[in-house]
Amino acid sequence: MTNFTDGKELKINTDVLVVGGGFTGIKAASEISNLGYQVTLIENEANIGSQKEQKTLVGLTDEDHKCLQEMESRVTSDKRIEILTKTKVATIKGMPGDFSIRLSNNDNILEKKVGAVVVANDFSVNSLNDKYGLSLSDNILTQSQIEEILVSDKEKLADKTVAFLVGLAQETNPLIMERVMRTVIDINEIDGTATYIYTGNLKVASDGLERIYKEGRDKGATYFKLQEMPKISQDGKIISYHDPVLRRDIEVSPDMIVVDDEIYADKNNADLSEILRVDLGAGGFLQKDNVHRFPVYSNREGIFVVGPGRDVQKLQAAWMDVENAALEIKSFLGNGIKIVPDNKAVVDTGKCVFCLTCYRCCPHGAIYWAEENKAVISPLACQSCGICASECPMDAIQIGGFTDDEIKNSVKKSLDVKNEPKIVAFCCQNSAFEAGEMAKKFKIKLPDGLKMIKVPCAGKIDLDYILNTFVEGADGVLIMACHNGNCKSEKGNIYAGWRVDDAHRMLEETGLEKERLRFVTLASNMGSGFSSAVAEMENKIKEIGLSPLRN
Repeated sequence: MTNFTDGKELKINTDVLVVGGGFTGIKAASEISNLGYQVTLIENEANIGSQKEQKTLVGLTDEDHKCLQEMESRVTSDKRIEILTKTKVATIKGMPGDFSIRLSNNDNILEKKVGAVVVANDFSVNSLNDKYGLSLSDNILTQSQIEEILVSDKEKLADKTVAFLVGLAQETNPLIMERVMRTVIDINEIDGTATYIYTGNLKVASDGLERIYKEGRDKGATYFKLQEMPKISQDGKIISYHDPVLRRDIEVSPDMIVVDDEIYADKNNADLSEILRVDLGAGGFLQKDNVHRFPVYSNREGIFVVGPGRDVQKLQAAWMDVENAALEIKSFLGNGIKIVPDNKAVVDTGKCVFCLTCYRCCPHGAIYWAEENKAVISPLACQSCGICASECPMDAIQIGGFTDDEIKNSVKKSLDVKNEPKIVAFCCQNSAFEAGEMAKKFKIKLPDGLKMIKVPCAGKIDLDYILNTFVEGADGVLIMACHNGNCKSEKGNIYAGWRVDDAHRMLEETGLEKERLRFVTLASNMGSGFSSAVAEMENKIKEIGLSPLRN
């Protein structure tokens, strides 16, 4: 394959929009401003930082809180940072380096031009008392309410027995568990108190959480791991449960019951996902569980997601995200000048009929259209997966280094060998190709007649490539893609799978066994898996014979 041709110079906007005015968003604005870029920080609520209710700031010392206050003060006085509260993103147009954003600010619409966007939304927190069938009262409290009592009137808890219900109504997470454990420690330091924690799975898989758990135990906390939900009287006076250790039913009468919270994604994420054309992941967070997206990438170039915007995290971890994002923004925006390849993705405007197929299927939001109703591919936004090229019904798009002619010539040359059977494996460069190279390096046995064809993504393998490979004399063809959910282009493996299904039907209609074509998913470290897959194809060809199309 050839490399990209020499690039051209593009001037880009270096301003940055930060969405979210919690401490993660404030940290992002501060870090980006320190790089010398202008920042617009927007927050949907009326306040930012310390004035916002942020219930998940756990494990912070007085010194930490002092640092937060100082950072907030610096940000609010920074001339490079514009702060807009009660503001949402209304629309976004354009491409990385040249986004045109409309902001809804009260009844006003503000226009902004930015080169990059950082989403730093906060969590939402809600009590689970309804899922326990309990109504809140003087003795049935939420986790947030017990924390408030410890700050304002902790002597109210003296000589009290407090029972915590954690992870029984639904699975909890280490962040919620840490809030509970720290609260338990604080309560046990009050004279005459006793604490009982009834939990499902005890989530301590987080830095320092095992130590906090042991500290609570040392101070008198008693933990019970239950296999089923306890029975609780409506007034919260009696908790009944089966103790799996004692193997008998137990009944206790606490003075107070504390119900755990649930943490979920910001309710604005769904709207942001649609507006920004950013994938919405599990639980409503703005990042799918894809190895190519971590730690701060979205599916779109120039749009980054940090902290609670993408996952359940403590503040310290969220700030690590911010620092990573700042490095990526500096690399992306630089001094406002980018060199981009001339032939990263080329549209033949004479063939383009403006059907919008490429616009709809591009997983990176890299395609728009010119005034003459022709598709345009942004060289900054394009990630060269080639899905658009293979979906285009007019073959109007070519990918630099992986044009149709280059791939077909590679196939033809690969079949000009004497070894039998002849097997061609189209390999995604992000997974299967690396696995194949690993197999070679570690001298794992591979068929002598195997030839690998590297493609930018399995989504670039179109039906024509598959059928042409059989016409050229291949006995077997493998389409080797990333595992489901780990495609760098998110859906490239899905498109490849669809094309294999179509090819199977066509092969059978021509009398050629569909077993000669196989779809396989691999990770880049699966050298032995690569070897097994091609060996299975070799054995199948030996069983059914060489391709009749070779005669």
